[in-house]
Amino acid sequence: MSTGKIVDFVVDDKIESYFAVRKKDVREYTRGRYVSLELGDSSGRVGAVMWEPDQFALEELAEGMTVKVRGVVGEYRNKTQLTVSRIRLALDNEYTLEDIMPHSEQPREYRKSRLIALRDRIENSYIQALVDEFFNDQQFMDGFLNAAAGKLWHHATIGGLSEHSANVAELALRVAQGYDFLNRDYLAFGGIFHDCGKIATYKTETVIDYTDQGRLIGHICLADHWVCERAGRIEGFSDQLLTKLRHLLLSHQGELQYATPVVPQMPEAFVLYYCDEIDSKMGAIDRIRKRHDGKGWSDWVNMLNRFLYFGEGDTGQE
Repeated sequence: MSTGKIVDFVVDDKIESYFAVRKKDVREYTRGRYVSLELGDSSGRVGAVMWEPDQFALEELAEGMTVKVRGVVGEYRNKTQLTVSRIRLALDNEYTLEDIMPHSEQPREYRKSRLIALRDRIENSYIQALVDEFFNDQQFMDGFLNAAAGKLWHHATIGGLSEHSANVAELALRVAQGYDFLNRDYLAFGGIFHDCGKIATYKTETVIDYTDQGRLIGHICLADHWVCERAGRIEGFSDQLLTKLRHLLLSHQGELQYATPVVPQMPEAFVLYYCDEIDSKMGAIDRIRKRHDGKGWSDWVNMLNRFLYFGEGDTGQE
């Protein structure tokens, strides 16, 4: 009986392990009812089916639970599928969050050091003070380093938000090396904080899902509110500077149809938007690439409306 991760599943493997329930659906078929599931662990997701469900599976099992599962790995429509024979609620002492939830490959302290290094590159004393208002707040910093940047698409891992934020800020500063008119302090601040509202947008218990604030207010409005609130604590912080920093956050999704309140209208806002696009796309593409062992064609990617080609394990080196 294997206790391996989803990423290592091989057809005919007998599995006994712990998973988070991501989706559950009770369906009818000729012999009665069966349960269709999507299960997840730190390595990925897999479809599962229980043809002879017990009362727990039918009535009590719910999305977000962590469960102990016994089953056999098979294949359905060219995708791995787990046929479940037994399932029960896992006890708290039987698993860790690291077993169930995907985590950033970058250690927490490394991600923190990247953010601190970006703060130290800021020259404007008022922007420095605003960054410190956030970074000296231990509750904020813990949330920032723990939060995911997405539910499914990009950097959807514990720690994904801080990794993505540092990526965007560093990428924007590299772009600025070619354009002397760009304000590097604005780029560093915008890169770090453009998605900080996701701390309160997502909950990361056993699956990444939206909070009430996330659905009703959204991460852009949350970030804008926090920046205004903390800037108000800094004596002499000008309204004009605050307006510029707010614009970077409010416009970073680029187009009104993507739920951004305003479109980019400052040069730095354009850079931030495109750098965010690059890193979010590359984060998602890399996740898909790894799922296909870095070679061949992907399945159809709905979010991109295309297939992706990864060659024959190309590394980019000739």
